Amino acid sequence: MWLIPSLLLFLPIASQEAVPVEPATAPPASVEKPTPAEAIQTGVQLLLQNQERYRKDPPVPPMPDEELPGWQAKERERMQAVREKSQAHRKGAEEWPYEGVYRVGFGVIPSGYRVGGTSIVSLALVHAPGYAEDEARQAAVERSVGFVLQRLEKDRSLAGQAQEGYDVRGWGQTYALELFLTVIEHKAVTEELAERCSAAIPDLIERIQKGSLPGGGWNYAGRGCSPFMTAPTLLTLYRAVAAGYEVPEALIVSALEALEAGRNEETGSFAYAGRGKSVMPASAARSAVAELALLQAGRSDAARMRVAVEGFFDNWEHLLVRKSQQGTHKPPYAIAPYYFYFGHTYAALAIESLAPEQRPELRARLQDLLWQTREPHGGWNDRIFPRTESYSTAMSLLALMAPDLPSPAEWRPQEAAVEAEAKAPAAPQGGE
Repeated sequence: MWLIPSLLLFLPIASQEAVPVEPATAPPASVEKPTPAEAIQTGVQLLLQNQERYRKDPPVPPMPDEELPGWQAKERERMQAVREKSQAHRKGAEEWPYEGVYRVGFGVIPSGYRVGGTSIVSLALVHAPGYAEDEARQAAVERSVGFVLQRLEKDRSLAGQAQEGYDVRGWGQTYALELFLTVIEHKAVTEELAERCSAAIPDLIERIQKGSLPGGGWNYAGRGCSPFMTAPTLLTLYRAVAAGYEVPEALIVSALEALEAGRNEETGSFAYAGRGKSVMPASAARSAVAELALLQAGRSDAARMRVAVEGFFDNWEHLLVRKSQQGTHKPPYAIAPYYFYFGHTYAALAIESLAPEQRPELRARLQDLLWQTREPHGGWNDRIFPRTESYSTAMSLLALMAPDLPSPAEWRPQEAAVEAEAKAPAAPQGGE
């Protein structure tokens, strides 16, 4: 595993000096707690209801906070009508676009968001228990895989390209790659779709390579290596290598070196981009995924992983204060709302890399945090946009399912892999 956060309009990074934080919406004192299985089942049904056929809709300008609830109520009604019309379409609904403040052209959600959001939700639906018996889910995923393939084949904004400015195509490319690897492995789509996915994977790897930064790694604004882009991309590339696809070794090595260069060895925090120093409250949602990507390449250890996981829990309030708020990178730690459930998902995956005896207590702590921000109808949302409920719910379901998800693939340079194979004990010979 993998995941990348929802990427939004880049704003200058604010000061990261420690200051007291008052959460904008404090969690309730008591929360009705479902079982993980109940929450996953409810979330799956919600995601199926949310699938749509996207048509251009108006961007959302900043508004006074007191006007936000009224706008959201109207937007929820509008989205319900859009989804009902989409699902009545002769070809059915086919995507789950991620929505942020960033639009392209004449106010259209960029294809990187549409492909990335659709791929994330599809991953959650495939991994959730009962997929093989759920014909409605299978049909929804097949439509979405067809949509992703179509966008990759025909949309030039998703082509491989060096990063020269603000551009979210890498988000869509990486998530599409993860989705294709998953549906092939799980036999989750028809043979014809699986063959098309397999044929598209080498091209996706090449596109990701073309989007890498000169100094190694990935970003969405042409800046230095960003952990929230680079680490999940590495995890997906490791998986591609394990599945037998060719990925240039130099591409992975340079990304690992760039990721390491942004680590603060004293605190376990990672810079927002490049080599700059950071503090753990600002890094709480990205340290876990960064350490996980390094760990699976032999460049981290259990102690660092534990620091990253505890950093998430200790600084959760700093993430909460930005959840479902307007704007993106706001002081004091430049935390954007879209880091919220991204952080939960990767903390959950990082917990599974720790010693088995450490996991139960940490899993319970993470589930308690998810229950505190779960909506009454069973979804989650870390943005002001009702449409983004699909992304946030899918990320939350993946966090709940983390104990049962496949372990992230490991990766080593070819020379190290050959040496390890040579040192491995010989397999016993057959016979009586």
